[in-house]
Amino acid sequence: MISTRKISALFAKDAKSIMHNVFVLSGVLIIPVVAFVFGLIAEEEIMMTYLVMVAQMNILMNGANIICVMIAEEKEKHTLGVLKASTVSGLDFLIAKLLITVLVTSAVSALVFFMFGMNNNMNFGMYMLLTTVAILPAAAIGAIIGIATKTQSAASSVVAPFALVLLFVPIVVHPESGAWRVLRFMFSEQLVYGLRYLYNNEPVLGMRPIDSLESFWVSIGIILANFAVLFAIFLVFYRRKGLATG
Repeated sequence: MISTRKISALFAKDAKSIMHNVFVLSGVLIIPVVAFVFGLIAEEEIMMTYLVMVAQMNILMNGANIICVMIAEEKEKHTLGVLKASTVSGLDFLIAKLLITVLVTSAVSALVFFMFGMNNNMNFGMYMLLTTVAILPAAAIGAIIGIATKTQSAASSVVAPFALVLLFVPIVVHPESGAWRVLRFMFSEQLVYGLRYLYNNEPVLGMRPIDSLESFWVSIGIILANFAVLFAIFLVFYRRKGLATG
């Protein structure tokens, strides 16, 4: 049974905790810095390209890293025993951490949107819907990593290469290859398609061509399908390992 009271209490605890967690704050702060630098050097015609890149970085890094580090922190500091003794269920525990992950990562997404001055080129509400939905599969991967690792530093060091792989591998794969036919359905690539449709479906420098099978709502659906698959994998992993510290 889900307890909203316990989730609220855990959420408040996590909100205070991340304000002092260098592994979380480093990722949260670096994205606006990157957006600021890109905003200074980018010409108007490629501003959308940089927005897409930074939006991907935020979701792949923070969306996975925040929940991952918070789970690992509980294990590292041996506070899980206290939570279990207070009758907090694993589901309450994970929902609270998912909520704080979505809230913080979405706040960074909103900041990035305005830093790139997209309020005249793109619908903010639709942008937030797309980027918030895209956080879910990233968070599912982060939760799996958090369960698998024992310390915050180990958790954070695993998330970084995972984010880089999802960000850069699709760029080097040929668009006519069999691998691309699979990679294009990854949530990180569907985020790109969704953002391009919001940007009046205009060509964006350095990005792959889009076709009639792709649209904003198709991208949302595929991202949610990604989340469903990853969440199922997470549940299997969680039932086998749980939140054990050893």
